[in-house]
Amino acid sequence: MKTKEIAAVQNLVLTWYEKEGRDLPWRHTDDLYRITLSEIMLQQTNVPKVIEKYHAFLKRFPTVDKLARARQSSVVKQWQGLGYNRRALNLHKLAKIITSDYCGIFPENPEELGALPGIGPYTKNAILAFGRNRHVSAVDVNIERFIRRLHGHGTWPEGSDTAQICYNFVPEKRSRDWHNAVMDVASIYCTKKKPDCETCPLRTICKSYPAPIEPIVIKKKERGATERGKHIPDRIYRGRVVQVLRERSASPDEIGLAIKSDWSESDREWLEKILEKLKVEGMIKYTGKSWQLK
Repeated sequence: MKTKEIAAVQNLVLTWYEKEGRDLPWRHTDDLYRITLSEIMLQQTNVPKVIEKYHAFLKRFPTVDKLARARQSSVVKQWQGLGYNRRALNLHKLAKIITSDYCGIFPENPEELGALPGIGPYTKNAILAFGRNRHVSAVDVNIERFIRRLHGHGTWPEGSDTAQICYNFVPEKRSRDWHNAVMDVASIYCTKKKPDCETCPLRTICKSYPAPIEPIVIKKKERGATERGKHIPDRIYRGRVVQVLRERSASPDEIGLAIKSDWSESDREWLEKILEKLKVEGMIKYTGKSWQLK
């Protein structure tokens, strides 16, 4: 898009956001601990669920120091309901590093911040944008979808750098507002399925209007197991294992019976691989007779 077109997009998005933007708790702080917590929670978890858990987590661990000094099992238990429990482990490891190596102060250098556990390229830039209004581009699937649709089907420059194209849209002095605004437009109007193009504030300049045409993407089936004729991904069973061990220690057979409704001896090798992987990741441990949260 040309400079004038980008300026028009910025104006429409930010004007809409000032009137209609969502009121989310992490938008009322620039505390990097709280911003980081919200970003890690929002990885593959919807906003309503995160709001509920965000408040409860901060009540239990109000500071990065409190989190660092907590037992790992307590952190995992507090994470209950959010799924993808590895995020809780990474958050706990991150807190320990912040307190031991940085005296409890989050680094603002992109390289140092990006080297922390669980902080990938998007999360690093999101923390800097939302917490420090840094002029960076935090590109997740929602923002990329929004920018691609603005360009229109078939007009995305071939071999282009997605991050650079998205960066071109970020206003120099309003990075925080821009990213929040685009997230809201993508969540309310420019959704993956059934986008609401007719009431979208960008409809007058979006090159995909009145209806975006999406490329067909065939997803590879996740590794998992068959339960009563239905394929269930291993990540679901991993979550079930952790859920069982939140409540009590359990033997492999007890775990199997609890997580799989048609559990049988033929599933033992499959379950052992899941348990061993969780052990290697530092999530659980084996006492010789039973498994428990570490």
